[in-house]
Amino acid sequence: MDVSRIEAISPKQIDWRKLTAKEIIKYDNQGVNVPPEYLQWAKEFRADLTANDKDETTYEMASKNVNNTKQPAAETAQAPETESGDENSTEETTEEEPVEEKTAAQQKRQDLQDSGVSLRKQAKIFTKDSNEASKSALLSAAIISNTEDMSNNEIQALDNYMNQLLSKAEGTQNELKSEVAKINDGKNDASTFGKINKLQKQLEKLGNEGQASLAGSEADFNMYDSIINGQTDVIFNAQDFGTETIGIGQELLQSRGHWFFLFDYIIGKRAVRSGERAVDFSEMTAQIQTEALSVNSENASAVAGLKNDVQDKTGVAAITQPKQGDNEGAKGGEENPSDPSNKAAETDKAASANLDQILQAKIKKGEGLEA
Repeated sequence: MDVSRIEAISPKQIDWRKLTAKEIIKYDNQGVNVPPEYLQWAKEFRADLTANDKDETTYEMASKNVNNTKQPAAETAQAPETESGDENSTEETTEEEPVEEKTAAQQKRQDLQDSGVSLRKQAKIFTKDSNEASKSALLSAAIISNTEDMSNNEIQALDNYMNQLLSKAEGTQNELKSEVAKINDGKNDASTFGKINKLQKQLEKLGNEGQASLAGSEADFNMYDSIINGQTDVIFNAQDFGTETIGIGQELLQSRGHWFFLFDYIIGKRAVRSGERAVDFSEMTAQIQTEALSVNSENASAVAGLKNDVQDKTGVAAITQPKQGDNEGAKGGEENPSDPSNKAAETDKAASANLDQILQAKIKKGEGLEA
């Protein structure tokens, strides 16, 4: 029996014994006054089924089998066993097993339908859910925008700080090169070695401060990324419940004539509007999230370049990049400070190398002067 569209129907006009559980529940959802014994049977029977949409068992058929109204469900469950000997049937069943998981909104509606909740009440429930989802999406949009601002403010402050630090490091490095050049040219005095030691310590201090600041900012950018990505569930939830609410509202609008059921028409319209608003806010917030992730990623990438700048100016490797230390060690092994043919290169290297390398150059040149 087709119950997809029900006008003004009297319960006395319906032969309830000839209807399936699904049809009885649908009548109830449409507002028809279903006799209690049939409605109770339909709900219990539907709850026991594993394939509700395919069931064709009527109340009369179930009653003939056994007085226990749940018996037809048991028979339905046993039916596949009679075909277990058919290999082709088994293979087909295996292929049909994967079922797409329902979203939270889809599962909630399924639960409401299984509980016999009317379409009108479903529309009211989901309208409220969509309104809440819209509020959450707007809050997420604000959180994302605020986080993006924090990321931009941090990279700006970091740039200003690093410009000052690198300027100091460059000046110190130039002084160090000058003092090392004195040693190579034999123009050093007793104070030269003390100045080299002091300048090297200044470079090391600037390098440690710079790399520590960069490591802290890098951690902040990772945190900003987590905050922005953390709003994904809220965005999806608004899309999910908004879409489902639109469907319920449209179904309610189409299920009955507007002229006779003005109240349902109003409820259906509200549901559709609420769902559309939730979907719009979801899409808007998703766009804001995408842009914020891109901006924060660019800011985080800038840190890598600054780490290299600090290392070039001070000789101090980045805290979060241990591989760079390994590379520096390999480079140090390639240089031979005692080789006279590399005297010019040795001067530049000594200015940006660690204290041990400078002392090696000092000892070598000091021995040459004494000779």
